[in-house]
Amino acid sequence: MTVKKSNTDAGGASLKMSRRKFMGTAASVAAAGSITGFPNIVQAADPLRTIGLGVSIINEIQGKAAKDLGFKVRGQALGYGALFGKTLNQNDQYDVSECYFDMFDVMIPSGVFQAIDTHRIKDWDKVSDLTKTGMLTPGSTVGQGDAPVRQIWVDKDGKRTNGPSRYISGLPGWHNADSLGYNPDDTGRSIDSWAELFSSDFKGRVALLNVPQIGAMDAAMGMEALGLIKFGDKGNMTKMEIDKLIEFLIVKKKEGHFRAFWETFGQSVNLMVSGEVALQSMWSPAVTAVNAEGVPCVYASPKEGMRGWHGAIAISKKATGKRLDQAYEYLNWWISGWAGAFVARQGYYMSTVENTKKHLPAEEWDFWYEGKPAAKELPDPFGSPLINKGQVRDGGSYEQRFKKIAVWNSVMTENDYLVKRWTEFLTA
Repeated sequence: MTVKKSNTDAGGASLKMSRRKFMGTAASVAAAGSITGFPNIVQAADPLRTIGLGVSIINEIQGKAAKDLGFKVRGQALGYGALFGKTLNQNDQYDVSECYFDMFDVMIPSGVFQAIDTHRIKDWDKVSDLTKTGMLTPGSTVGQGDAPVRQIWVDKDGKRTNGPSRYISGLPGWHNADSLGYNPDDTGRSIDSWAELFSSDFKGRVALLNVPQIGAMDAAMGMEALGLIKFGDKGNMTKMEIDKLIEFLIVKKKEGHFRAFWETFGQSVNLMVSGEVALQSMWSPAVTAVNAEGVPCVYASPKEGMRGWHGAIAISKKATGKRLDQAYEYLNWWISGWAGAFVARQGYYMSTVENTKKHLPAEEWDFWYEGKPAAKELPDPFGSPLINKGQVRDGGSYEQRFKKIAVWNSVMTENDYLVKRWTEFLTA
């Protein structure tokens, strides 16, 4: 369904262009009445064009935005590879990309985005420190990989800066911390470490996310938790580290450890509901969906920390005139609160926490953000019952989840090599 590192920054354009070339090729293969504070602007002949994943490109969201802003919004939901490819190679085909900070090591040097002027962002002061400083609260860990703070700051020309600036690469949006999901009836115990991903107790009943950049990090955290290796940066592994990881995974695969390698939300849910797996890489909303089917599923809180990801709303360099004005209106709308409340009911968080809180009833806020038991039955974004009274969200409060992020989703310097070796693992 969804940020570089000192060695990358020091590597210069050659490293980044290498990743751009690879990901551009890979993605091309995969792709086949206004509210207060948002004044109407002159409607363009064509609607504002936005692209993204199914997390944010939802009819209800675009429809509400269009109603509030007074101009049409046309959203196109894509898979991750297709989104990456279109964002990188076709920035004349969209005005706004609802993408992810882990893409920005490729997008920033490519020049496909224009710098966003924070002086035009109405609630910039309300955007969380999670992206501005890397720490949600004092004492939080920034985490390895493509932490948003490593990707957000640019100058007016869209080039990286060494620290805070008036300009940003993308407006921080929806985000979450991912972990392991498990059926406690099947595991027979609580899961509190990534090491359990490779426990022989669950041989033949384990599933991994089949997205190399993410699945590899989940596996790396499990391997490291076992004490088998200490990675320099799990979000930017060396070729030697990738080799050691893949060789370990191939051995586990040949032993029959893995039941499946899933790619979609639905596949992950079905694997758990059917009882085929006891433990797997999982997304938080998928855990909720499994529980909604009457099957017990718990979202682990590993002592090593969770894996984070962060959405960003970027503006195409091709957007000018009325389209550029509309793009800024759309960005401002996204962080004003209503959309934040909508994605909260999916299990995601929003960068403008204060605004989101204003649009959530107290009992929903307490459950989704504070980690408190549901005071009553709570709905999903579409109004259907989702959370039972007394249910508690796994992982604790928003602060508890994000005070210790082990690693952020990333596009590694050796991304092409990682994908090659991951394919070898799947076919072994």
